[in-house]
Amino acid sequence: FDTKEATVREVHVSRGVMTSKMARVETTTYSVRNVDAKAKTLIVEQPVRGGYVVVNPKPLETTATAWRFQMDLAARSPARMAVVQENVYDETVELGNLTPENILVWVQNKNLGAAGRRQLEELSDLKRQFAGVTAETTSNASEVASASKDEERARQNIRSLSNVSGQQEQVQNYARQLAQYESRITTLHDRLGELEKQKTALQGQIDSTIEKMTF
Repeated sequence: FDTKEATVREVHVSRGVMTSKMARVETTTYSVRNVDAKAKTLIVEQPVRGGYVVVNPKPLETTATAWRFQMDLAARSPARMAVVQENVYDETVELGNLTPENILVWVQNKNLGAAGRRQLEELSDLKRQFAGVTAETTSNASEVASASKDEERARQNIRSLSNVSGQQEQVQNYARQLAQYESRITTLHDRLGELEKQKTALQGQIDSTIEKMTF
């Protein structure tokens, strides 16, 4: 008994959904030996499986529950028969849910035509740009949070030392640090605003590209 990994037969895209026609092939091999001096006929019965059809050989008879195959056995000879079944089914996925890496796997599929490959590559590039902007946004937001904590510590230190004799120089050091933190936070916030605009624009391009895709 041998099962081959499901393979892609066709790939189509319409209305933001990619549909791939998949095929899983299973082979059951029967090996027998006729020890008699006369040729014989053997009927092999194999249970019908939902969703599967027999590719080869053609059944001698098909019932509601079984396929029946005929094997002609020569005298005192071995014989083999491979029954090949195939299950063809559709798999669907929304293009909006695919990562750039997922898309590139489909781009490499040999059953994909040139038009489909070009459209998927365009979508993959846009999603890669969006992922890069998102990663930078996350990094900047994390840095803002860290700088805000440092800023608050500097404020606390200034408040606690402001009225302590002999600590004016240290207070000035904390004040300089506070100014640096505030400047950095302002810069980061400005950059976050730019990144959010980029994300919005890229998402619009992605949505528009998906909407127009068809092959």
